[in-house]
Amino acid sequence: MKKNYFLIIMLFFAFLTNAQVTVQGIYRDDIKQSTTQKQLKKSAANAASFNDIQYWVGTGANQAAFVLQWNDGKSADALMWGFRWDGTATGEDMMKAILKADPRFFSLLYQGTQFGSAIGGFGYDLNGANTNGLYKSGNVTYPYYPVNGIVNTTSYDFDEYTAIDPADHWQSGWTVNGYWSYWVKDPTDPAFGYSGVGASTRALVNGSWDVWNYNPAFEQIDIASTFTPVPAYVATTRFTNGYFVVNEEWFGHTNGSVNFINNSGNVNYRVYSAANSNQAFGATTQNGTIYGDKFYFISKQAADGGDSQYTPGGRLVVANAQTMEKIAGFDNIGGGDGRSFLGIDENTGYIGASNGIYLFDIANMKVGSIIAETGGGSQYSGQIGNMIRTSQYVFAVKQTKGILVIDPKTNTVVKTITGSYDSVVQAKDGSIWAIQNQKLFNINATTFAVTEYAIPTTKYIGSWGAWNAGSFTYSNQQNALFWINSINSFSSGTQIVRFDVTSKTFNENFAAIPGQTGTYKQIPYGAALRIDPVSDNLILNTTESGYGAHYQKNWIHTFNGTGTLTNTKILDDYYWFPAVTVFPDNAAPVVNATLPSQVSATGTTVIDLKNVVSDTDNLSIAILKSVKSNSNTGVVSALINANDELVLTPQALGNATVVVSFNSNGKVVEKAIEVNTSTTLGTGDFQKLELAIYPNPVSDVLNIRTQDEVLSVNVYDVSGKTINARVENNQINVSNFINGMYIINVVTDKANYVQKFIKK
Repeated sequence: MKKNYFLIIMLFFAFLTNAQVTVQGIYRDDIKQSTTQKQLKKSAANAASFNDIQYWVGTGANQAAFVLQWNDGKSADALMWGFRWDGTATGEDMMKAILKADPRFFSLLYQGTQFGSAIGGFGYDLNGANTNGLYKSGNVTYPYYPVNGIVNTTSYDFDEYTAIDPADHWQSGWTVNGYWSYWVKDPTDPAFGYSGVGASTRALVNGSWDVWNYNPAFEQIDIASTFTPVPAYVATTRFTNGYFVVNEEWFGHTNGSVNFINNSGNVNYRVYSAANSNQAFGATTQNGTIYGDKFYFISKQAADGGDSQYTPGGRLVVANAQTMEKIAGFDNIGGGDGRSFLGIDENTGYIGASNGIYLFDIANMKVGSIIAETGGGSQYSGQIGNMIRTSQYVFAVKQTKGILVIDPKTNTVVKTITGSYDSVVQAKDGSIWAIQNQKLFNINATTFAVTEYAIPTTKYIGSWGAWNAGSFTYSNQQNALFWINSINSFSSGTQIVRFDVTSKTFNENFAAIPGQTGTYKQIPYGAALRIDPVSDNLILNTTESGYGAHYQKNWIHTFNGTGTLTNTKILDDYYWFPAVTVFPDNAAPVVNATLPSQVSATGTTVIDLKNVVSDTDNLSIAILKSVKSNSNTGVVSALINANDELVLTPQALGNATVVVSFNSNGKVVEKAIEVNTSTTLGTGDFQKLELAIYPNPVSDVLNIRTQDEVLSVNVYDVSGKTINARVENNQINVSNFINGMYIINVVTDKANYVQKFIKK
C-alpha cells in the first residue's frame, strides 16, 4: 500500500512539472502543455534552404535563417530573412540586426527582464504604406513609433497593442490574444524543436534556423510547409528625386527631423536619423537650406530635454545633401537661437540668429564672429528673419528695424531699409520684394529705393512671435510671387494669393486650401508654402485645427502652376509640426555658347554675363559671377561690374587667359576666355555695352564710356545722398571721395543707366 501511495505522489508531481510550460524561457502554468510542447512530425516539413533567402543582413562566415509566421490569414505569411556573422551571436542579435536593417519589419519588446528580452509582438509593412507603428489600448492620440524597428514596453502588456495600419502583418499577446512561440533547428537536429529558452539565451551556430510562430488564441499551428523569402530592401540612399519637409517635431518629446517624399509618392520618415544612428537636430527645427552639396538645418534651441529616442544635434546641423550623412553639429552659433542660414560663396555662409548674423566658415566648419550692425534688440524685437542672396548683395530681414543690405565681399552693412517687414524674396526677373501685413514692397536692387503696393483685400500673417520662415515664396518658372492670406494677425486664411510681378496684379483666390468642411479644418503650419523650382508645383503643408491630438493629422498638398490641386498625401499620425519644404539642388549652372572662348581687344571690351548662364533649379538671375584668375594682369585687367558684365581693359599688347567663375547656390562652373590685345577688336559672339565705367574699384579718375551722347551724370552714396561730382570729358575725379561704394546714374540720349563703383 505504501508503494501505491508513493507512486500516486510521484505521478502527481510529474503532472505538476509537465503542466509548467516555458514561453521564451518563462514558466507558464496557464497554458496547456499538450498544445505548446508539440513538435513537427517530420524533419522535412519544410524544405527551404539558405539558397532561397534573398535578403541577407550582416557579414561574416556564419549564416542563419530567421522566419516569422503570423498565422493571420494575410499573404504572404512565414517570411524569411538571412543573417551572417563572425564570432558568437544569439537569436536576439539576429532579430535586432534584421529589425534595424529592414524598415518594413517592427517589433514590441520588453527588454531587460531576468530572462533577457521578451518578444511581445512582430509586424511587417505588407502594403508599403510606411505606417509602421502601434496604438496602445486604442489610444490614437499617442501612437508609438519604432526606433531601429523596436517599440519598447516595460511590462508584459503585449495584448494591449494594435498596429496603426490594419493591413500590415501584426500579432502580439501574452495572456489574452495568444503568444509568440519560439522554434529552433541547428544543423544536427532532425526537426524543428520548441525552444525552452528565449532569444537572448539562444546561441546560434552556423546553419541555424529560428522560427517565431504565433499561437492565435493559444492554439499551436504547424510550421508552414513553405517559407516566403523577403525581397531585399532598397533604401533611398541618395535624396535627389523628390523633396524634403523639415519638421519642428513634438516639443518636450522629440527633436527636429526631416522627411523625404520621393517622386513615386513614398514618404521616407526621419531620413537624417536613419542615416546617423538615430541622431536628430535641435529643438524646434525651423529652417533648412541646401547650398552646394550640403544641407544646413537650423533649430531654435540646441536640444529638447524630453527626447530620449533621438540624440539631439544642436542649433546648426550640417549634412551631406544627397546622403543625409552628418558632417558637423553646433550647439552654440554665437549665443543666440537659430533662425536661418544662407550660403554666400564656396567658403562662407551667414547664420541668422535671434541676436544677429554670424559668419560661418564653410570650408573649415566653424562659427565665426557677428557682422557689425546686425545685432541689437531683444530676442523678440531684434531677431533676424529670412535672408536672400542676389548676385550683388544679401538682403536680411531684422525684426522692427527693417531690411539690412549687406555687401558679401566685405561682410558689411551698406544700407538699412527701415520699416516693419516680415519676409523678403527675389523674383524670377531679379527684382526684390518684401511683405508686411497688407502691403507688398518692391526694393530696387541697386539704389534700394522702395515702391509700395497695397494688397487689395487680404493680409499676410506675420511670424515674428513664434518665428517661422513664412509662406512668402516665388516661382522659378513664372515671374510671380505667392503666399497664404490671413484672417488676422494670429490666424491663417484659406486662400493662396498670387502676385504677377510683371503686371503688378493680385489674384487673391488663386487656390483654396483643402479640408474646409466639418468641425475641424485643415490649416497651414509653419512656412507652409513653397514652390518646386523645376516642376513649378506648389507644395502646401497643413495640419488639423483644434489643438492637442488634432495636430497629429498632417497633409501635403500639391498644386500645379495654374492652381489646380493634383495630389494629396496623408502622413503617419504624429506631431510633426512641419516647418518648411526644401527642394534638392541637382543641377549645376550651364554656360551657353554665346559666351566666347576667345576675345580680341584693342579697347575696353564689355561682355554681358546676365544671360550667358542658367540653372534649371535655381534663379539664373541670382548666379554669382566673378573673375577667378587672370594669367597676365599686365596685358589686360578683368573685372565684373555691378551690372554683371565682364569688363576687359587692355594694358599692353599680348595674350592672357581670364577664367570666369559662375556660382549658382554653391554649385560652381568655370569658363576660360583667351584675350588677345594685339589685333583689332572683333564683335564675336558677345554683346557690346552702350555704357561702361572703369576702372572699378577706382582711386583717382573714373572713366565713362558710351557710344551715346551723355546728357547728365549724378553720383549718390549708399544712403541716397547726392555727391557733388564734376564731369569733364566723360571723366570724374573721385580722389577726394571717402572710400566706399557709390552709385552713378548716367542719362544719355537713348537710355538711363545705373551702376555702382567702389572708391578705394
